[in-house]
Amino acid sequence: MLWRLALAVALSMSPLLAPGCLEASAFYHPAHRGNTAPAHALDVRFPTTDGLTLHGWFFPARGGASPAPTVLHVHGNSGDVSGHRFACDFLADRGFNVLLFDYRGFGASDPARGILRRKDLVEDTAAALDYLLTRQDVDPERIAVFGYSLGAVLGLAAAERPEIGAVVAYAGFSTWKGVASDHAGPLGRALIARGYDATETVARLGDRPVLIVHGTADRVVPYRHAELIYAAAQRAGIRAELMPVERGSHISIGSDERVRGAVVAFLERELGAGP
Repeated sequence: MLWRLALAVALSMSPLLAPGCLEASAFYHPAHRGNTAPAHALDVRFPTTDGLTLHGWFFPARGGASPAPTVLHVHGNSGDVSGHRFACDFLADRGFNVLLFDYRGFGASDPARGILRRKDLVEDTAAALDYLLTRQDVDPERIAVFGYSLGAVLGLAAAERPEIGAVVAYAGFSTWKGVASDHAGPLGRALIARGYDATETVARLGDRPVLIVHGTADRVVPYRHAELIYAAAQRAGIRAELMPVERGSHISIGSDERVRGAVVAFLERELGAGP
């Protein structure tokens, strides 16, 4: 397990005991495949507030009016855009623009300056939202965030921005310490810092709704994390829906047609959108 390897390295080499080094080793696994955009997507680039350039694929809504409702997809902790389009590009056929982008250090985005930190990735997600707001084919009143795994946690943090109208969260973890302890026991909880926890950020959504989707057989982020996020939303009075996917794994929910149907229905209802 990568967690155990990263923690063992951290403990055996004192210079790497800094929390940022451990977080970067354990959580972020970028790839740099350099794939070109699919035929029905646009290759796009946009700046961050600290002067980097990020890369993404923009899938224009097909068969609908422009400007269209838009989904900002925030992907998981490994790979690059080419490995994550399966989870979101179906929405373009249902009348939604979709932006899928890579964080700094991932894919064709600029390299990170120093160690990757969760704050950087939240800021990258905000930069992607800023880019969407510059496009004339995007309806600024109808934007949703759709995060997967790590991206669900980052998406909930970025959804504090008032431009976000709804959130879809697939297989997100409730707290950074909690998921660390799932894979490395008390040691993981002790060595991973708090901050941008989904149980806290979901409570700040106000009147924006959230759809929480999680496989009951998820062995990467156990299903209990979804229940914890949902409970935190309920305590805060957030309009939250929890969709357990029986026997669903961390990856299989991304291509489950039942889940896709529920996501489309949720987005159409909450964004006032349709094909």
